[in-house]
Amino acid sequence: MDNIGVYVSALQESLQKKLDVLLELLKLTKEQGAILKEKEPDMDRFDEIIQEKAKLLDNMETLDRGFDALFAKAGDTLKNNKYEYQTQITEMQNLIRSITDTGVQIEGQEHRNKTAFQQYLTGARHEIKEFTVNNHVANSYYHNMANQHQSWQSYFLDQKK
Repeated sequence: MDNIGVYVSALQESLQKKLDVLLELLKLTKEQGAILKEKEPDMDRFDEIIQEKAKLLDNMETLDRGFDALFAKAGDTLKNNKYEYQTQITEMQNLIRSITDTGVQIEGQEHRNKTAFQQYLTGARHEIKEFTVNNHVANSYYHNMANQHQSWQSYFLDQKK
């Protein structure tokens, strides 16, 4: 039974760490949203945030695997002795609720970010297309104007004799 107490504490600690990681992910996701709302988004910082989030997601995956392994060892004993560990189980349930709520917030923010990013890309594509068209028109104009006067043509036309 002593080992179960250690497992329960480790499960609680794992859930708390997962919540901390999710809160950091939420903070970074909101920062990405703020960047996308700027008139001139700092895409370098946006990319840095993506890298930071990838590291946090790897960390969370490790935490999940550890939690699953611990729960596999202690889950049956916890279910059979749930009254003995009621306080810890209640704390873990509260952590799980917080984790779920934070996950929902992240998902909503990610959806808003995706929409904002698509709008940013649409605007960038439009600017690139406009630049290309304007560049092509300017090149055509200069090319046509350069070819307007041929060496055999006269600048002046004299009709009098």
